[in-house]
Amino acid sequence: MNYQIWSLAIGGVIPLFSHAAGMEKSDQSVRTFLEPNHYLELSYAELYADVSGQLPQHEQLKQQGIDDFSTGNLVNTYHFVNAAAKLQITPQWSFGLIYDQPYGVDIAYQYRPQTNYGKQLLESGQFNFDSQNLTMLVGYQPTSRWNIYTGAIYQQFEGELNIFGANYSALSGYQAKFKQSAGHGWLAGFSYQIPEYALKSSLTYRSKINHQSAVTEYISGQNLTVIPFEKTRISTPQSVNLEIQSGLTANNIVYSQLRWVNWKDFEIQPRQFGAVVDYAAQQYPELIKPFNLIDYKNNQWSAKLGIAHMLSDQWLITADISWDSGNDNPAGTLNPSDGFYALGLGSLYNINKNSFISYGIKYFRFNKAKIADLDANSPITQNSTLSEVGRNTAFAHGIRIGYRF
Repeated sequence: MNYQIWSLAIGGVIPLFSHAAGMEKSDQSVRTFLEPNHYLELSYAELYADVSGQLPQHEQLKQQGIDDFSTGNLVNTYHFVNAAAKLQITPQWSFGLIYDQPYGVDIAYQYRPQTNYGKQLLESGQFNFDSQNLTMLVGYQPTSRWNIYTGAIYQQFEGELNIFGANYSALSGYQAKFKQSAGHGWLAGFSYQIPEYALKSSLTYRSKINHQSAVTEYISGQNLTVIPFEKTRISTPQSVNLEIQSGLTANNIVYSQLRWVNWKDFEIQPRQFGAVVDYAAQQYPELIKPFNLIDYKNNQWSAKLGIAHMLSDQWLITADISWDSGNDNPAGTLNPSDGFYALGLGSLYNINKNSFISYGIKYFRFNKAKIADLDANSPITQNSTLSEVGRNTAFAHGIRIGYRF
């Protein structure tokens, strides 16, 4: 079995794009750093989603001559880029850089139905966040089988939220712009491998990263200044990755991944927004309870199991299934799905012994977010409620190029 070819195959054919719980876009794997010798890699992926639901208050809408209660597609096309470089400086020491975009959301929602007075914009929501990570790694290999590594993470984070419409209740017209902020974190882990059996395993911990974000807040176009300005603290979550692969036969290998992300402790609560909510909760405790602009009820668990098959020295194919737990948030226009099942297929072509190109596709079937937990009559709602959620789906595809030298 050619271990180096197998190593390229497992990481090389599956798009990194995950579209998982919370804001997660990638699994933040350090697989490229564990490649043998010197290694360079570049990948690009896209995701096309069909995600929608049905608005409540049908009777009120019918009185305006509306008979279409569908939100339409809520999610824009995602694009994802990843790049990595690894240098084996000495037989015992290695250095690596990984660039990825770990967190992101791109929801663009406009409800513009045909009414008795023509088409009118009754509700809209824009929820856009982007992030960039640069991870620097240093690894020590005391033997050919062990790799102990650690490193530093530099992360940028920025975003925007706009909501309008009666279903957002008192929050209608709220806008928040999160200027780009930077934070630093760390990671540590170890890997154990037996090359002659194509066995490789790794366990990696990534710390949470704290940001101090300057947030400009508006309500109906007017600057919101209830309390003196102060930056908003946002902490992207800590996570743990466990990855294992093992040879089955001379031409087949099984691979798997288990991932945990601490989304339960994540929240976004701009200062002015929080002050308004706290005041309203104090004045009307029987109607309003304090809540965060954005948070998640549970942590995320995700898993992947796949098999790779070598057709020839040049061609390999893979197939895998994935599962994501979601985070149990109720259904709304900014959160129409909750976890997924997915099927991925890929192929890899070895251009020569040092380079390859691969292509992968993945089909997602999203779980329906819970409807029963919603209270459509709540006087303040952070997320326009949905009375029904479709069996939403998505399709992702990606290409990857790798070079060993």
